[in-house]
Amino acid sequence: MNDRKNIRFSNLSINTMDTDKKKMVRSRLVMGAVVVGAVCLGIGIGIGYAARGSSSDQHINGNAPKHEAQTQDPVDVLLSSLDSNNIKENLRRYTSRPRMSGTVGGDEIIDIIADEWRNSGLDMVRVTPYDVLMSYPNRTNPNTVELMSNNNEVVFQAATYEEPLDAEGNNSEIVPPFNAFAVAGVAEGDLVYVNYGRIEDFVFLRDNQSISVEGKIVIARYGKIFRGDKVKIAQQYNATGIIMYTDPADFNMGNSTYPNSWWLPGSGVQRGTTGPDGDMLTMFYPAKDYTYRIPKSESWIADSTIPAQPIGYGDAKHFLSAMKGNQVPVSWRGGLPITYKFGPGFTNNTIKARLTVNNLEEVKTVRNVIGYIRGEVEPDRYIMLGNHHDSWVFGAIDPLSGSAVLTEIIRVLGNMLKQGLRPRRTIVFGSWGAEEHGLIGSTEWVEEYMKVLYERTVAYLNVDYACDYPYVLVAGTSPLLQDSLYQSAKKVPNPEKNTQFNTLYDVWKDRLPNTDKTEPSVYYSLGSGSDMATFYQRAGVPSVDMWFTYDENKWDILSYPTYHSAYETFEMFTRFIDPNFNFTLAMAQMWSIMAWDLANEELLPFDPTRYATAIKDFVASLKKDFSEVWRQQNVNIQAMDSAVRNLTKSTNAFKAKIQSLVDTSPLSIRMLNDKMIQFERAFIDPEGLPDRRIYKHVMFAPSLYDSYSDNSFPGVVDTMHDIQINNRTDKWGLLKQQVSVATYTIQSAANTLDDIGL
Repeated sequence: MNDRKNIRFSNLSINTMDTDKKKMVRSRLVMGAVVVGAVCLGIGIGIGYAARGSSSDQHINGNAPKHEAQTQDPVDVLLSSLDSNNIKENLRRYTSRPRMSGTVGGDEIIDIIADEWRNSGLDMVRVTPYDVLMSYPNRTNPNTVELMSNNNEVVFQAATYEEPLDAEGNNSEIVPPFNAFAVAGVAEGDLVYVNYGRIEDFVFLRDNQSISVEGKIVIARYGKIFRGDKVKIAQQYNATGIIMYTDPADFNMGNSTYPNSWWLPGSGVQRGTTGPDGDMLTMFYPAKDYTYRIPKSESWIADSTIPAQPIGYGDAKHFLSAMKGNQVPVSWRGGLPITYKFGPGFTNNTIKARLTVNNLEEVKTVRNVIGYIRGEVEPDRYIMLGNHHDSWVFGAIDPLSGSAVLTEIIRVLGNMLKQGLRPRRTIVFGSWGAEEHGLIGSTEWVEEYMKVLYERTVAYLNVDYACDYPYVLVAGTSPLLQDSLYQSAKKVPNPEKNTQFNTLYDVWKDRLPNTDKTEPSVYYSLGSGSDMATFYQRAGVPSVDMWFTYDENKWDILSYPTYHSAYETFEMFTRFIDPNFNFTLAMAQMWSIMAWDLANEELLPFDPTRYATAIKDFVASLKKDFSEVWRQQNVNIQAMDSAVRNLTKSTNAFKAKIQSLVDTSPLSIRMLNDKMIQFERAFIDPEGLPDRRIYKHVMFAPSLYDSYSDNSFPGVVDTMHDIQINNRTDKWGLLKQQVSVATYTIQSAANTLDDIGL
């Protein structure tokens, strides 16, 4: 995954309020709504059948049966048919070799998945290619991180490969550790330790230690923020290069390490991208053969000027222990048995650091696999399930545990099709390419079908990976899908046997409750760390991202330990993550049930009042933090308060209308559903955020200073950050504009739910 798992959710700020549940009638039979069905059958799916010419490969199942009478509850069929042994074998097959996008193994898994999906009996399977700019390490001239003497002799060199620790470790296809889209270059000189490499860390060095990093190489531990933002911030402060490492304080709390436990050994190195979302040569448009490409010299990479390279903590110790300077504060200290010092430079004045990066950029074809089950009644309304198939190395957790689950779901749904169980709405499955390099496959696909997706997609359900530890479900969601998450979890058996909790919902609520302990805690800040980002941030599709993870109260770590390393293997997964595949199976059940219910509920189970509550809370938080300084600067907060009151009134009225619904005709239901689908789109601003047009969601979008996580009202919050932290007093005009944009957007959302809305 593109790194959202480095951000943990120990401070889940969303107080998920208790709410009346809508009384829904679940459509178990694929019948009814004849008028709408007749119209929709003529429309077609749109993103598949109407655009076949753009795919490199397709398969249409002309023998899929039409609807037949059936008596089985589809949820019961899903629960009884999904098989953990199949998931295990899928994972074994998928992790048999490294699967980085653009490599032989990466190409092979696309063909494997496409063939398996076709054989499952889907209505259609397509492979969609895009020619995009990719980044790879130079195997013949590897990247190096060294300590050098005055006469340029190597005193110490960090390992260029990870030490083999299991049977898979000697595979010659393992890509050496690197940061994708880190520019080629050489940096030499003193070293400065910058903690996590956040803005506040550089400000602390400048203001509290009088240390400038200009002309120096910085070394930062991984975590807290997106690695690409660490590079950007280091460049902003005029460093000449950046070394990133996984500190044991953040990734290893055990006495033993892999292969004897799941903890990261000192030789483990986290790979990962530093680049933007999507193809940087065709921003905003799909990277097709007809698309104009800007020169690389005018692209994002031309603005990135400093080299970056990751190393393991075993090697980082050699650099950090040799540094001079004042001792760092407690909050900056990691878990290495050394005295952490700021620098700059080394106690031995005759040595210096040298960072050499020889990465290469080249245009490669990346491919997605897209599968379809055509809806019986509303084929032009889509429920989407997505996961990516590319990994930095073997990817047993990220992403292939999710891929193994998705293929098993498709097998079962394909069998259900053969039994006459066809969903009301179309279900679309996406296996995305080049996610690790920057959400490239999903972004290009969304860009290609943006017009259709914006109008017709009901929900996008993302599982980047299924399980990194068998303890608790974590879910990020649009407020609109929160109730659907809960209702689905109540139908899934507790994957942990012999406990007092019967369902997944029960154990989720117990282990990760909201503030008032009335329901499980979720988070609304989806960020841009996985493939839901472009669906949510640009197409305005209500989205979910979910996975099983460890107990944060037990282990205060930043992600699962072997994240993006060569040690994330099938052996590691089956020994230390989910040996019986009980939690991985539970994810298959949760994911498929949620998709099936959303595809079949006649009236969508969305509750806009949750959105209104979230916005009311976030506006209150803004006022608490900034009201005094805003009054001094004449920022119009009163209009925003008025818009929030109007939104609350509108969502309450809409909910009351649904709960007392009299007109249940197909056209009435269709109108209500369309309003709920379009409600999320009301928060999309076509102009995008300041200096970041690619992000268009006014309510939730990645922070300017951390692409992993969202800000609420990002245009407002990021501008205030610039004013207060970076002393950009010239941005008060922009702040007032962003407050007005937020006000307009909230009021527009309120209007969408009115009967006429004009």
